[in-house]
Amino acid sequence: MDGVNATLVERRDLTADVASLFVRPDAPGAPYRAGQYATLGLDDGDRVIQRPYSMAAPHAPHGAWEFHVRRVHGGALTERLWELRDGARLRLGTPRGRFTADPSDGRPRLLVATGTGIAPFVAMLREDLAGGRRRRTTVVHGAAHADELGFADLLASLAADPRTGIRYLPTISRPADPRNRRWSGATGRAESVLADGWDALGLEPAGLVAYLCGNPGMVSAVRVMLEARGVGPADVRAESYWLDRAAAPVA
Repeated sequence: MDGVNATLVERRDLTADVASLFVRPDAPGAPYRAGQYATLGLDDGDRVIQRPYSMAAPHAPHGAWEFHVRRVHGGALTERLWELRDGARLRLGTPRGRFTADPSDGRPRLLVATGTGIAPFVAMLREDLAGGRRRRTTVVHGAAHADELGFADLLASLAADPRTGIRYLPTISRPADPRNRRWSGATGRAESVLADGWDALGLEPAGLVAYLCGNPGMVSAVRVMLEARGVGPADVRAESYWLDRAAAPVA
């Protein structure tokens, strides 16, 4: 297969349909910034099937790149990714995207994600902590099911340490689903939970910068809410995640 340039090192399943994929490039990868994405691809006869996914960790020049991926049943690529065994060969694209944070920007930060849209935010937080940077950050993450809240343990542990300045509010949108029977946290869509908890979270529009990543409906709703609360459009940055069979994320 001409063009393959990476190896699947490991897949860590969160659920049957959500996993972290660790992909190692053959050569030291091009440097990337937290928040960027790259395509994963497989050859299919005379064509290449590829989709973009955000990296969930800062760049490790000689290590594997971590991607947080949802399997889409009937999707052209993810069904095949789930069939791969460790050691399988695939294509890894060049890092792209401008959905990145300025390390010198010390303003309070609001990160709102749905589903696997949490990946670029985890990369941003990991990069900040690795660089010794601490900034007040509120993370709101919504998913249909509690077991789909990727990196929940990591985020909860960071929020439990007051030195990090991180607050974490996970929520599920289907509390009546039997899969969520043990859930005791917030319920409702991310945008609704954010609106209801705005004051309790101590959020102030002045000086706030917001990053939104995930379902386009959430992105649109939170944009409107932030504007109504006085957050300027230039201080809201967004990336919408689409299903596997759709186009690339749009920054």
